[in-house]
Amino acid sequence: MGTTVTKQARAEQTRLLLLDAAAVLLHRDGYAATSMVDIAREAGVTKGGLYFHFSAKDEVCDEVQQAAVTVLREHVEHQVRAAQPALRRLEALGRALMGWLGTDPKVGASFRLAREMGSKDARFVVFSRAWFGQVRQCVADANAAGELAGDLPLDTVALLLVVTCVGLESVVASGAIGPDVDLARTLTELWQLIERAQPRSAGPAARSARR
Repeated sequence: MGTTVTKQARAEQTRLLLLDAAAVLLHRDGYAATSMVDIAREAGVTKGGLYFHFSAKDEVCDEVQQAAVTVLREHVEHQVRAAQPALRRLEALGRALMGWLGTDPKVGASFRLAREMGSKDARFVVFSRAWFGQVRQCVADANAAGELAGDLPLDTVALLLVVTCVGLESVVASGAIGPDVDLARTLTELWQLIERAQPRSAGPAARSARR
């Protein structure tokens, strides 16, 4: 029994090594420049060991995105448990995303896959759609709690936030802006614009969201 558990643990460890290696390469080099051989080499695993776990590169990409979705869901669940106002959750989500892009290759790889491959196959936008869904939910919750003016087009507000974050990710990835640009401050200024649209007679939830 102990031997079986050990083999299973080793197999799981190898699978995680492969996913981590794939995320690093996909984030850094992109889909086209990353091969199965590259992933095996980066992980220090034989090619046979790689194919034992994954039959094709697209399958690896699927699991990298699912791992990124798990990161997203854990963050959202934590914010909900903390009973944060919806606008604060929205701000935290944007800040977390900017942080993940610099520290978590799974999220960075998922964004790059969507940018490079999303128009070719919907399987490459799994994380992006999950993230967009969370943004829309936060906006809807903010509206229901009276944190936004009632006449705002909610889908447009959500899209504005998504486009802003995607645009920031794209310009960073392209090197079009220098490292001295404070992305977190840029997002903060966006939240401030949204908060100015709050009704003057906002209730306790909205006042709490401002603080």
